[in-house]
Amino acid sequence: MENKQVPDGAKVPPAPLEPRPEPSNPFQNAGQNPQVKKFSNAVLELKSRAGLQLLGFQAGSIAAIGIVLALCYLIPFASLAKEDDASSYADFNVAAQLNSFKAFILIFGAVLGGGLKVAGSGGAFDMYGEMSLVLAFVSVTFILAICAVNYAIVRKLSRGVRKGGWKSAALASGLHALVLALLFLIISLFGKLSFEGGEMISASVSPRYAGVFFTIALAVFFSQFLATAPQRANTGSAWLNGVREAVLLAVSTLVAFALVGVITAVIQRPDDMPWSMSLFLLPLLGTIGSYVGALGFLGALAPNVSGMASFIGDYAGEFMPESVLRIWDIAEGKGAWLLVLTVVLVLLVAIRVGVRRGRLASGFNVQRAWQLPAAALVLWMVLSWLTNISLGGNLSAYEMGEMSGSMSFGITWYSVIFLALGAAVVSLLAEVLPLQVYRYAPSLLALIAGKDAAARWVSGQPAPVAPVSPAAAVPAETAPVAKGEPELAEPAAALAPASAESRKKAKAVGFSVLALAVIAGIGFGAVAYLNSQRKPEAEVEKYLSLLAEGKAEKATEMVDPGIDNASRVLLTDDVLGSAKQRLELVDVVEESRDGNGAYVRASYAINGERHERGFTVDAGEKEFGLLDTWVLDESLIVPVQISADQSEDVALGKTTVKLASDEDYYGDGTSFFGEFYAYPGIYEVSAPGNEYRKTEPQELRVDHPDSQLAQVALTTTTTEKLNELVLEEVKKFATACVTVPTNLEDGCPSSLQSKDLASFSVKSQAESVSIDESGEFTSSDIVFKFKRNDSEYMDYDEEEITRSFTGNVDWYGEKPQVTVEGASWW
Repeated sequence: MENKQVPDGAKVPPAPLEPRPEPSNPFQNAGQNPQVKKFSNAVLELKSRAGLQLLGFQAGSIAAIGIVLALCYLIPFASLAKEDDASSYADFNVAAQLNSFKAFILIFGAVLGGGLKVAGSGGAFDMYGEMSLVLAFVSVTFILAICAVNYAIVRKLSRGVRKGGWKSAALASGLHALVLALLFLIISLFGKLSFEGGEMISASVSPRYAGVFFTIALAVFFSQFLATAPQRANTGSAWLNGVREAVLLAVSTLVAFALVGVITAVIQRPDDMPWSMSLFLLPLLGTIGSYVGALGFLGALAPNVSGMASFIGDYAGEFMPESVLRIWDIAEGKGAWLLVLTVVLVLLVAIRVGVRRGRLASGFNVQRAWQLPAAALVLWMVLSWLTNISLGGNLSAYEMGEMSGSMSFGITWYSVIFLALGAAVVSLLAEVLPLQVYRYAPSLLALIAGKDAAARWVSGQPAPVAPVSPAAAVPAETAPVAKGEPELAEPAAALAPASAESRKKAKAVGFSVLALAVIAGIGFGAVAYLNSQRKPEAEVEKYLSLLAEGKAEKATEMVDPGIDNASRVLLTDDVLGSAKQRLELVDVVEESRDGNGAYVRASYAINGERHERGFTVDAGEKEFGLLDTWVLDESLIVPVQISADQSEDVALGKTTVKLASDEDYYGDGTSFFGEFYAYPGIYEVSAPGNEYRKTEPQELRVDHPDSQLAQVALTTTTTEKLNELVLEEVKKFATACVTVPTNLEDGCPSSLQSKDLASFSVKSQAESVSIDESGEFTSSDIVFKFKRNDSEYMDYDEEEITRSFTGNVDWYGEKPQVTVEGASWW
């Protein structure tokens, strides 16, 4: 009697369900169109209990994934709106709106459809306008999760049996996708928020309804079709194998680099950022993995701004880079170490792919190596399109017409080429790398590729083919071969254990390759480190440090200001070194960079007052063909003006500057004036003096080229010594006016200019003089007394007169010459 007991531990796959017999229809026309029959059968299957059960599980899984991802957006948004509700968002009551069920449906629909639509209108001050914006951000995480879960559900409920043909699978998948897409489209219609700002401004926000429909429809269709479509009974299509390998490489890249990106983002999270903001990263895992993966394969990310969006591009620096972003631009050059992860990922995937392909007797087979890069090219083109984040729309205003613009950020087109080239490297290594790993470390091969797959590869068995349902199976001897597909080579014989000599050679080769890899890694790391130190902001920091240290001449040599020699007399070490205050470097930050140069913003302080200045740094020729060089071509010079009323020579520190004469408007006076350039700082400006006149030093504050004009004016004042000299001359002149014959000279009081005087004298001399800026002076009062000669008819009494003398002080070199011109008439 046959023993039907099953050994312990053995698993028997469940028997496939017998197909349900189609209900007979006595009125069915025998000549009915087969396509219509297939459609009616698919509808009946959809309405069956099993079909409705599958629909329920599919809808529940989509809803669960959408709810989780929607909460990752809604929780941070609600917390932020609650904090800001009392201020800028009070009129629109954002907090109350985001806490509503409509807001939940809105975010839920945005996750499903990949974006939002904003429409608004309003006016004020006799102006009216309308606005329409579309924010597109597809969650690759959501799409991948839907595809994976839906594939698993369909395979589970169908018990692993693939029924029918390709057309039946496509028709059933399309019906399920259509029903689910319509269901979630109807749900998303309820997720529309309206905002009112006063009586004149209104806006509404809604999901992208078309995005909801097509995202659900395509994700469900492709995943269910792959789960239900029949497979070939032979060893499989080379193209399908290439697609599977491309998916394996893409998923491995997304997972590995998304993990690195999330860890980096969490570590570098600002201290003042709430932890709830980290939830934003979960829906963006696929996008983060795509972006960082593209950078890891030497690609780049870049923004694209067009139309009226260019006017706001300067204000989006915190949210979107202003130039192309490459791997060495991340974390001050430290991102270049991600290339190590790229190399490790390429090696691991190549080993796994090579083992899964199976080992051929012919060894290297190029006929099965080109499908992977071709499929990867198409796959990454789709991913680069899906991960592109864009904001676009139009604005129409009364009497201003209609304006439109867009802003986007994503993977550059040439990055897709680099990713395909990386896939080509994986495919080529897959043909040779597993054998080298087996010879050197058999256990490592089993660890990377799996024990069963490694055992099949070692024994030379071909890769397994998924089971095919009896109804769809085609006998092997009659199975057609697809046209254009190459016939696979014969499987290889089982590998014998490697001999000691082979292991020795393998170890030598392995260590040589490892040594070369280490040397290459060290060399690349050294170049990356040196380039990270050769940053454009380092040139600006070096230049400003020279100015902070008072090394004006080296700074001028580093960046020539491009002015004439007469204007640069203050750009010397003596002038800058003697400054009372020089600039203090605060911060230097690179704001943008492209292939031609970078824009760097520096902050510096002068006596505690902070200033900012932007610098353009050009990219120079690479040193030794590897090392970056940067050239700063903008100097930090500030125009200054210096004027003096009486001296043409002024001093700044140990440097004397000669000013040009400058007549006043009426031509009756001369002052001195000069225009120069100086580096930022606070300088003391003075003019030479002597015992008769002096000039108080003035402070010249040079802050910034865009600040108020830096200027200083020197005013000369007289000393007490000059006052004494002028007073002495006034006294001498007064004495001469009461002395014969000098009393008759011009300038003396008219009463004293007479020969008919009995007596005259100075009763009291002047006690002081006042001298103005032009050198004219006036004395205090002088009292004279005199008596006329008596006549035979008249006796005269003694009289007194009070006068003040005026005059000028002229300078001949450093010596003054005092000229008393005469007395006042009163």
